[in-house]
Amino acid sequence: MVVMDYELNLSATEFLYFLDCPQKFRLYRILNPLPNKDEFMNSRSRTLAHYKKRGYKGKKNKGIEYHHFFETFHKEYARFIINPIPPLEIQEDNVMLLYWVIQQEKYFETKEDCYWYPFGREVRLMTEKQRGKIDCIELCEDKNGLRIIDYKPTPEPNDQLTLLFYAKLLNDYRFEDTEDERFDYEVLEIGCYYYEMGVKKVYGLTEENRQSFERILMDTQGKISNNEFFLNKSSCCNCNFKTICKIEISQS
Repeated sequence: MVVMDYELNLSATEFLYFLDCPQKFRLYRILNPLPNKDEFMNSRSRTLAHYKKRGYKGKKNKGIEYHHFFETFHKEYARFIINPIPPLEIQEDNVMLLYWVIQQEKYFETKEDCYWYPFGREVRLMTEKQRGKIDCIELCEDKNGLRIIDYKPTPEPNDQLTLLFYAKLLNDYRFEDTEDERFDYEVLEIGCYYYEMGVKKVYGLTEENRQSFERILMDTQGKISNNEFFLNKSSCCNCNFKTICKIEISQS
């Protein structure tokens, strides 16, 4: 597999796949060719019907539904947010109710729409070395900076790496795409909203963790460039590509 310079562009999924098992990354990339920038930036979010056709079931479909709810919440429910009792459909779903509570608290705390309304939702960005869709971008309270929020059902081991990936993506995009005037501020905070728990955890983005992540990313891209696609057998039991991988190994 010859790796061209433009193929060193990584999504967060691809980056984490390589850290888990370089062979998994290789197979994923073969099955999912790298899009060009215009194609990626202008892609529309897939509908739930699309995911169902692709075989997504149960909890994954529910997660897609919740992401759509978070994306459209302020548009759909801003006029109700001062009401003591939320709309019926929110009362009947615990995840929606938890999100309503945290958004209502934020509304009364900020008292300014520019801080309550998200700066951006489901924002697609692509730079020379990275690409991704950021769930939510907020304006930091009393700071000239942005906060990235990733929506997850519960905490996962790679949450901080994912957030650092998106922070670098947005900060680099600001300098690479000077014609895009959406982002006047750099990312100063990163965090996750764990929607099954109703918990939001936010961290300051430090120079130390910026540099540490950049070293990991550069090392990863260097290994990809050198075709270092070894198999990490300890990851095989939970791998979605193990059947394909076994076929390939048997033919090599």
